[in-house]
Amino acid sequence: MASGYCTLEDLRRALQKAELPGDISSDKQLAVDAIAAQTEPLEKRLSRHWYEPGGISEASAIDIPTGPNTRDDEHDIPTHGGMVHGAAERERHRYHANSDALLEAGPRHERRRRDNDVPKQKIKITTGPEHALDPPIDESVPAYTRLRLNRKDVEAVNQLMVVNADGGYDDWTAEKDGGVGNQHRGDDYWVRVNNGGVSELYLDVHSMDDDLASLSNAVYVDIDYGHEGIPRNVRRAVALRAASEFVEEAAMQIPDNAKVYNVESLAEKFERKADELLEVYQ
Repeated sequence: MASGYCTLEDLRRALQKAELPGDISSDKQLAVDAIAAQTEPLEKRLSRHWYEPGGISEASAIDIPTGPNTRDDEHDIPTHGGMVHGAAERERHRYHANSDALLEAGPRHERRRRDNDVPKQKIKITTGPEHALDPPIDESVPAYTRLRLNRKDVEAVNQLMVVNADGGYDDWTAEKDGGVGNQHRGDDYWVRVNNGGVSELYLDVHSMDDDLASLSNAVYVDIDYGHEGIPRNVRRAVALRAASEFVEEAAMQIPDNAKVYNVESLAEKFERKADELLEVYQ
């Protein structure tokens, strides 16, 4: 059965309000397809998902989501806005009286430069001491870097794979402390979900290996996400968008003595009203 965020009754009410025929039972599959076609585009557009644990009683032809969705994403570890050659070196290897000294230093200096290249010092710290990664390092105070997750309303972190010094990945959910919610602030990792559903993953840099193999493609995170309860304005917006696809077929059923509509302008009206209803979720 097709999945969607509204029922056939929601679509019927949208058509009836526009004084179009409300009986869509003659071509139920067309209506079902119109509703289902809105599900994935809406989730991708708004980066969120809604569900009703107990379903909706009137949804006999539509499969209403009853639980959160799962997603697995890849992320880079954030770095400072601009990194220059030698930015992770100790000061004594970066400044010389001769401006060309760095280029003329030779292979010995290059080996020394690589030995003093500390990937962790390139990581952008979001919360914590400003110089948390400069020696001497106090690992007792968390220093978090932040990743914006690709979906809102994160409910759980199922797996969190973070790159290590060997180029492999460690599962922090199995080996370290953390979770979703402010109660986990201070742990190795935690996810903050703000009032708009935006979800951000905080990683304590002190909990990472000292010599990370890479900062690119360094984090893989598997999450459950979704908002429990499908708000009425979401159901109505989906119904209106489905109606914009269904309107041409529905308009053809209008009796000769009924009010005549411009099908294109009516479809645009449906879409415009749907966008207004969804503005709060942008």
